[in-house]
Amino acid sequence: MHISKRTHLKNYLMEFPNYISLFIYSFFMMLTSPILLDISTYFDISPESMNLIITFFLIGAVSGIIALLFLNRKFNSTKVIIWTYVLLIPTLTGLILATSLIFFYILYFISGFLLGIIFMNANTSILEGKVKNKDSVVNLGFGFFAIGALTSPFFSSSIVNSRINWKFIYLAVIFLTIISLISYLFKNKRNQVGGADLSAKKKPFSTRELFQNKNKYIYLILTIIIHLFYVMSEVTVFSWAPTFFRIEKFFDLYSASFIVSVFWIGILAGRLLVSFLSYKFKAGTLLIALSIISLTGLILIIFPIRQQINFIGAGLTGLGFSGIPPLLISSAGRIFGHGKDVVLTMFFAVGVTGGSLIPFVIRSVASYSLFISMAIAIIFMVILAILVIVRKHYRKTLK
Repeated sequence: MHISKRTHLKNYLMEFPNYISLFIYSFFMMLTSPILLDISTYFDISPESMNLIITFFLIGAVSGIIALLFLNRKFNSTKVIIWTYVLLIPTLTGLILATSLIFFYILYFISGFLLGIIFMNANTSILEGKVKNKDSVVNLGFGFFAIGALTSPFFSSSIVNSRINWKFIYLAVIFLTIISLISYLFKNKRNQVGGADLSAKKKPFSTRELFQNKNKYIYLILTIIIHLFYVMSEVTVFSWAPTFFRIEKFFDLYSASFIVSVFWIGILAGRLLVSFLSYKFKAGTLLIALSIISLTGLILIIFPIRQQINFIGAGLTGLGFSGIPPLLISSAGRIFGHGKDVVLTMFFAVGVTGGSLIPFVIRSVASYSLFISMAIAIIFMVILAILVIVRKHYRKTLK
């Protein structure tokens, strides 16, 4: 059946609540990255200890990602998301008012839990939406994720440079949350007018059915492990790079914020490029190429002492990192079309859990060498590259 351009555009616009959900998740995640020194001064602890808020956030996100799988079995998914946004607003307000470090950590865990639900719902909703070209709409969603991560460091560093209390960064997230809540309410109303069955709950899916094929099971495990090492490398870069460059290489606040923004610019540009190249090359081949680009970028961002080379390395690292998660998701999705919510839950839960451990690793390693605490990203990427090659060859067993 032919779909008019107007209907086609409408289907894309109806995904706006999912796009802004992904934007908010990454925007919040990156807010503190360039101003860890300022926050740690407020709470009178070391920057590497302050970086543990990323651990609390990511552990909360994992809990939310897993919780959504069960919440959607019991309640209407739209109502779950609406109530999640409602609860997020007072949680963010608490971050502005918090003076206790322990309370601040707890609120970051709760924020992660709520945003994890929002993040997971956005991913599954996009895949279940009316847009036929899933590669296009998923790539657009990941683009919004990259834009959120790109703009966030500029925003938080500008707040601090303007001598405004750093806690006011959370007012921006509250504003975005209200916009997203309104968009979900609007979408919900449109669905009701269109006769959508909002009371329907998702039927439980048997994991035994998912893993009947041994070769597919091993392929999925390889995919999840590759994503695990990717997330650990990514968390090292986005959470620690600005502080590393401010302390180890004496970057000013603006330059330290800009280098992580260049990283996200590389990711955004790379996702557009990979979207085009995916029509010409297989996912396995692209993953190998991206791994090599990532390793080259990490070497240039960490080892040279000249700022210009560090910035080039940040861009290359982002370019290499850009296509790895989407290609892993799409390739696994082709193998496990049925039960994708279970597969995506496992995929994100394991990866984010691994990422949540990185601030602990950084704190431990930084006490011996600040340089090595950043260089561990290279180790993770070397392991990833090896596993990508193994996975490419193992893919032949599925034919």
